[in-house]
Amino acid sequence: MPSVTGTTERGDRTRHALLAAARARFANDGFRRTSVADISRDAGVGDTTAYVHYPNKEALFFAAVDDDLTSLFEELSIALAAGDGPTGLLATVLGTIGHHPLAERLLAGLEPDFTSRVLETPAFGDLRRGVATVLADRQREGTVRGDVSASDLADGVVATVVASAMATVQIGDSVLETFGDGLAAMFEVVLTPDPRLPGPG
Repeated sequence: MPSVTGTTERGDRTRHALLAAARARFANDGFRRTSVADISRDAGVGDTTAYVHYPNKEALFFAAVDDDLTSLFEELSIALAAGDGPTGLLATVLGTIGHHPLAERLLAGLEPDFTSRVLETPAFGDLRRGVATVLADRQREGTVRGDVSASDLADGVVATVVASAMATVQIGDSVLETFGDGLAAMFEVVLTPDPRLPGPG
């Protein structure tokens, strides 16, 4: 009789294989032209195995999106924690987006039925909380203005970076060439201490 641990490990391997296959298929063919059977075959499992882990194609799609975004956002969080700042975040997302083709497809607006719902994924929630934590730490250090809540600052940073990345994916590098200095100046004003306010006690 197989152990519970062995069964769990097999299930995890199957999920990972399905997610990897789903990311590739959905990125290349899009949601409508991809079938769960296609993904299952690419993952090397039976045609109905995916339904053991995901109730339908849409659930599998969002799991694949969340998995791809989680990987991308981890790179962004590392850049912010390293002190690269919001402009560094933007450079990171633009430099690595090509390694995340499903996220790139969404930023390009090629899945209009789902783009807005991506904001509801766990990955986006984790990113917002992670950036807020970093900014709250910087507020305590006195290196980021403290008169605005860290969560509001984080949401502003994330929204600006994502919107800039979306515009760049859809329009091209001219977006950064045109607005890069302005974005850097805006972040400099928003994320440095206001000299008119007292520093941290």
